[in-house]
Amino acid sequence: MKIVVTGGSGKLGSQTVRALMAASHDVLNLDRAQPARSLCETRICDLTQFDDLHDAFAGAHAVVHLAAYQAPGIVSDTETFSNNSAASYNVLKAATDRNVRRVVMASSIAAYGFTYAAKMWPPDYLPLDEDYPCTPQDPYGQSKIVAERLADSFVSFSDTSVVSLRISGVNFDLDYQSLPQRWADPGYKMGTFWSYIDVRDAAEGSRLAAEADVDGHVICNLSHDLSRFREPTAELIAKYLPGTKIRDGFPSHFGGLDTSRAREILGFEVKHHWRDYITEDGKPVS
Repeated sequence: MKIVVTGGSGKLGSQTVRALMAASHDVLNLDRAQPARSLCETRICDLTQFDDLHDAFAGAHAVVHLAAYQAPGIVSDTETFSNNSAASYNVLKAATDRNVRRVVMASSIAAYGFTYAAKMWPPDYLPLDEDYPCTPQDPYGQSKIVAERLADSFVSFSDTSVVSLRISGVNFDLDYQSLPQRWADPGYKMGTFWSYIDVRDAAEGSRLAAEADVDGHVICNLSHDLSRFREPTAELIAKYLPGTKIRDGFPSHFGGLDTSRAREILGFEVKHHWRDYITEDGKPVS
């Protein structure tokens, strides 16, 4: 298939380009900057300019939309929200105009509202499934909810289907040598609920979402099913989130997101866990 990747010059984007090309797809990268290493054709593009996207999507079978400000605070709140939301609209509009079969949208765990909350509050239950109410307080999370609602709208009157991936915090440290620094304070930046995903697994999830046989708009959590901490998750919840209910049927070290939908619909299975790379003492696995 011809697949267009927006943001393919970035860390997740370049891994996604690799995953798609390894599956014999013809990939076009749209980005504001050239990649550090050229893997496929790159076209410099501003996603807030609709005509650029409309031209680039000609003949595409799928689009993987990764380009965005990746967190609040990089630019002003207004710019974060307006840029991300406008880019999502333009991607969906251009894709439906061009009769693109599938759009994969990089949503985020931040859509639930805990990741960048000014004041943390305990969730009703963990791990979070896709039906949990989303109430983000920050412009990044809000832009992701807007993108999901736009997807609902566009699939209602077109033949384009959309998979929105609520991606957990992405680990770019491929040998996990920096992870032990996090173990000292499990309460720090707790809004991801100790979840993570290896960048290589996130890229594979994007590939599977582009290839999956689905209709309409499907939202899937994308994360490792196990946490990035050594302690059983129930111990962390008892210490930091007293009152949060633990759902039945999950392993002792479960991560904060329920990934069963991605497994069932996309066939997603993680391949990279921190224990494959470092011991509980923080030393490299020999």
